[in-house]
Amino acid sequence: MPPKKNLNHYEVLGTRSDANYATLRSAYRKKMRALHPDAQSSQVNPEEISAVSAAWEVLSRSDRRREYDQTLSIGQGVSDVQPVRVQVYEPARFPWKFVLLFIVCGSLVVLVLSLFSSPQPPGAPDNVLQGGSCVNIDAGGDAFEVNCDKPHMAVVERLVPFDAVCPMDTELHRDRQGMGNACVKLVAASKYSHFVPSKT
Repeated sequence: MPPKKNLNHYEVLGTRSDANYATLRSAYRKKMRALHPDAQSSQVNPEEISAVSAAWEVLSRSDRRREYDQTLSIGQGVSDVQPVRVQVYEPARFPWKFVLLFIVCGSLVVLVLSLFSSPQPPGAPDNVLQGGSCVNIDAGGDAFEVNCDKPHMAVVERLVPFDAVCPMDTELHRDRQGMGNACVKLVAASKYSHFVPSKT
Protein backbone atom coordinates (compact mmCIF):
# COMPACT_ATOMS: atom_id res chain seq x y z
CA MET A 1 0.00 0.00 0.00
CA PRO A 2 1.59 3.33 -1.02
CA PRO A 3 2.13 5.90 1.73
CA LYS A 4 -0.46 8.59 2.11
CA LYS A 5 0.53 11.98 0.80
CA ASN A 6 0.96 14.99 3.13
CA LEU A 7 1.89 12.92 6.18
CA ASN A 8 4.46 14.48 8.49
CA HIS A 9 7.28 12.39 9.96
CA TYR A 10 5.41 11.74 13.18
CA GLU A 11 2.41 10.43 11.30
CA VAL A 12 4.62 8.24 9.13
CA LEU A 13 5.98 6.58 12.28
CA GLY A 14 2.53 6.55 13.90
CA THR A 15 3.52 8.63 16.96
CA ARG A 16 2.53 11.90 18.55
CA SER A 17 4.63 15.01 17.99
CA ASP A 18 5.67 15.13 21.66
CA ALA A 19 6.92 11.52 21.70
CA ASN A 20 10.28 10.95 23.36
CA TYR A 21 13.29 9.33 21.71
CA ALA A 22 12.55 5.82 23.02
CA THR A 23 8.98 5.94 21.68
CA LEU A 24 10.17 7.16 18.28
CA ARG A 25 12.85 4.43 18.09
CA SER A 26 10.33 1.75 19.04
CA ALA A 27 7.85 2.99 16.41
CA TYR A 28 10.58 3.12 13.75
CA ARG A 29 11.70 -0.46 14.46
CA LYS A 30 8.12 -1.72 14.47
CA LYS A 31 7.42 -0.05 11.11
CA MET A 32 10.62 -1.36 9.54
CA ARG A 33 9.91 -4.92 10.74
CA ALA A 34 6.42 -4.69 9.27
CA LEU A 35 7.81 -3.41 5.96
CA HIS A 36 10.61 -5.96 5.74
CA PRO A 37 10.31 -8.27 2.70
CA ASP A 38 10.39 -11.38 4.92
CA ALA A 39 7.42 -10.12 6.95
CA GLN A 40 5.20 -9.20 4.00
CA SER A 41 3.28 -11.59 1.84
CA SER A 42 2.61 -8.87 -0.72
CA GLN A 43 5.04 -6.78 -2.70
CA VAL A 44 7.41 -4.44 -0.83
CA ASN A 45 6.72 -0.73 -1.23
CA PRO A 46 10.06 1.10 -1.50
CA GLU A 47 8.37 4.52 -1.16
CA GLU A 48 6.94 3.60 2.23
CA ILE A 49 10.30 2.23 3.43
CA SER A 50 11.95 5.43 2.18
CA ALA A 51 9.38 7.59 4.02
CA VAL A 52 9.93 5.69 7.31
CA SER A 53 13.72 5.93 6.92
CA ALA A 54 13.51 9.67 6.16
CA ALA A 55 11.28 10.24 9.19
CA TRP A 56 13.71 8.38 11.45
CA GLU A 57 16.70 10.22 9.96
CA VAL A 58 15.17 13.57 10.96
CA LEU A 59 13.51 12.66 14.27
CA SER A 60 16.39 10.62 15.71
CA ARG A 61 18.73 13.64 15.82
CA SER A 62 17.72 16.34 18.27
CA ASP A 63 19.06 19.26 16.22
CA ARG A 64 17.28 18.15 13.03
CA ARG A 65 14.11 17.32 14.95
CA ARG A 66 14.09 20.82 16.51
CA GLU A 67 14.35 22.42 13.05
CA TYR A 68 11.64 20.14 11.70
CA ASP A 69 9.32 20.95 14.61
CA GLN A 70 9.81 24.66 13.94
CA THR A 71 8.77 24.24 10.31
CA LEU A 72 5.68 22.33 11.43
CA SER A 73 4.73 24.97 13.99
CA ILE A 74 4.80 27.82 11.44
CA GLY A 75 2.23 26.13 9.24
CA GLN A 76 4.18 23.93 6.86
CA GLY A 77 2.89 20.78 8.48
CA VAL A 78 0.02 19.63 10.60
CA SER A 79 -1.44 22.32 12.83
CA ASP A 80 -1.66 20.20 16.00
CA VAL A 81 2.11 19.78 16.33
CA GLN A 82 3.44 21.12 19.60
CA PRO A 83 7.02 22.32 19.89
CA VAL A 84 9.42 20.08 21.74
CA ARG A 85 10.44 21.40 25.15
CA VAL A 86 14.20 21.33 25.48
CA GLN A 87 15.55 21.78 28.97
CA VAL A 88 18.94 23.45 29.07
CA TYR A 89 21.13 22.67 32.05
CA GLU A 90 23.80 25.07 33.24
CA PRO A 91 27.28 23.60 33.47
CA ALA A 92 28.35 22.58 36.95
CA ARG A 93 30.18 25.31 38.79
CA PHE A 94 32.99 24.88 41.30
CA PRO A 95 31.71 25.51 44.87
CA TRP A 96 34.04 28.45 45.60
CA LYS A 97 31.87 29.77 48.43
CA PHE A 98 31.96 26.43 50.25
CA VAL A 99 35.73 26.06 49.80
CA LEU A 100 36.35 29.63 51.00
CA LEU A 101 34.10 29.11 54.02
CA PHE A 102 35.90 25.85 54.83
CA ILE A 103 39.32 27.56 54.65
CA VAL A 104 38.22 30.50 56.82
CA CYS A 105 36.62 28.23 59.45
CA GLY A 106 39.64 25.93 59.49
CA SER A 107 42.00 28.89 59.91
CA LEU A 108 39.91 30.25 62.79
CA VAL A 109 39.92 26.87 64.54
CA VAL A 110 43.71 26.59 64.21
CA LEU A 111 44.16 30.18 65.45
CA VAL A 112 41.90 29.68 68.48
CA LEU A 113 43.58 26.40 69.38
CA SER A 114 47.02 27.95 69.14
CA LEU A 115 45.98 30.89 71.34
CA PHE A 116 44.47 28.77 74.09
CA SER A 117 46.94 25.91 74.14
CA SER A 118 49.83 26.29 76.53
CA PRO A 119 53.19 25.07 75.31
CA GLN A 120 54.40 21.88 76.91
CA PRO A 121 57.78 22.15 78.58
CA PRO A 122 60.39 20.17 76.68
CA GLY A 123 62.59 17.53 78.26
CA ALA A 124 66.32 17.96 78.61
CA PRO A 125 67.71 21.23 77.28
CA ASP A 126 69.02 21.07 73.71
CA ASN A 127 69.97 24.79 73.51
CA VAL A 128 67.33 25.37 70.84
CA LEU A 129 64.64 27.68 72.17
CA GLN A 130 61.01 26.93 71.42
CA GLY A 131 57.67 27.67 73.01
CA GLY A 132 57.68 26.19 76.53
CA SER A 133 61.47 26.17 76.95
CA CYS A 134 62.69 27.17 80.41
CA VAL A 135 65.37 29.84 80.22
CA ASN A 136 67.68 32.00 82.25
CA ILE A 137 68.73 35.46 81.21
CA ASP A 138 72.46 36.26 81.23
CA ALA A 139 74.03 39.62 82.06
CA GLY A 140 73.88 40.70 78.41
CA GLY A 141 70.11 40.06 78.25
CA ASP A 142 70.40 36.91 76.15
CA ALA A 143 68.12 33.93 76.90
CA PHE A 144 69.60 30.44 77.16
CA GLU A 145 67.82 27.17 77.82
CA VAL A 146 67.99 25.33 81.13
CA ASN A 147 66.30 22.24 82.49
CA CYS A 148 62.75 22.99 83.65
CA ASP A 149 63.20 20.76 86.72
CA LYS A 150 65.82 23.17 88.04
CA PRO A 151 65.46 26.83 89.02
CA HIS A 152 64.89 29.08 86.02
CA MET A 153 64.02 32.72 85.46
CA ALA A 154 61.47 32.55 82.64
CA VAL A 155 59.52 30.39 80.20
CA VAL A 156 59.51 31.05 76.45
CA GLU A 157 56.04 31.88 75.17
CA ARG A 158 57.05 32.15 71.52
CA LEU A 159 59.93 32.96 69.20
CA VAL A 160 59.65 36.05 67.03
CA PRO A 161 61.83 37.61 64.28
CA PHE A 162 64.37 40.28 65.24
CA ASP A 163 62.08 43.12 64.12
CA ALA A 164 58.94 41.88 65.90
CA VAL A 165 57.51 42.88 69.28
CA CYS A 166 56.23 40.67 72.07
CA PRO A 167 52.81 40.69 73.73
CA MET A 168 52.43 43.01 76.73
CA ASP A 169 52.63 40.28 79.38
CA THR A 170 56.04 39.05 78.12
CA GLU A 171 59.57 40.42 77.78
CA LEU A 172 61.74 40.41 74.69
CA HIS A 173 65.16 38.74 74.98
CA ARG A 174 67.60 37.72 72.28
CA ASP A 175 68.22 34.01 71.77
CA ARG A 176 71.82 33.28 72.73
CA GLN A 177 72.10 30.98 69.69
CA GLY A 178 71.21 33.91 67.40
CA MET A 179 68.00 32.31 66.08
CA GLY A 180 65.83 35.38 66.71
CA ASN A 181 64.14 36.87 69.72
CA ALA A 182 62.22 35.06 72.43
CA CYS A 183 59.13 36.40 74.14
CA VAL A 184 59.46 35.11 77.69
CA LYS A 185 57.20 35.20 80.70
CA LEU A 186 59.12 35.72 83.92
CA VAL A 187 58.65 33.27 86.75
CA ALA A 188 57.53 34.80 90.06
CA ALA A 189 60.45 36.95 91.31
CA SER A 190 60.21 35.78 94.91
CA LYS A 191 60.59 32.15 93.95
CA TYR A 192 64.08 32.55 92.47
CA SER A 193 65.26 35.81 93.99
CA HIS A 194 68.23 33.94 95.49
CA PHE A 195 69.17 32.48 92.10
CA VAL A 196 72.07 34.01 90.16
CA PRO A 197 72.14 32.64 86.60
CA SER A 198 75.34 31.27 85.21
CA LYS A 199 76.38 31.41 81.57
CA THR A 200 76.75 27.65 81.22
